[in-house]
Amino acid sequence: MFTEVKIPLVCTYDSEANAAYIYLQHPVAAGTCEQVVPFDPEHGMFNLDLNAGGRILGLEIVGAREHLPPALLQAILNHDPSQTQSTP
Repeated sequence: MFTEVKIPLVCTYDSEANAAYIYLQHPVAAGTCEQVVPFDPEHGMFNLDLNAGGRILGLEIVGAREHLPPALLQAILNHDPSQTQSTP
């Protein structure tokens, strides 16, 4: 069975560090990340942040300009914060 859904993602980008973060859980409370799993250090630095139960909290992408799809990076850069819905 295959299911496709469109859901909003919370993404951040730090232009000085050229690093993006894609939240799979938002917000991530301080101290929630118990383990960082790096992968593909040959082509960039990608880190999965996991909680104590092994669930993925988010994905950090260092070298975001080189690794993110241009449309996603542009969407992050062009985002209007006034259009963001707050979560209860």
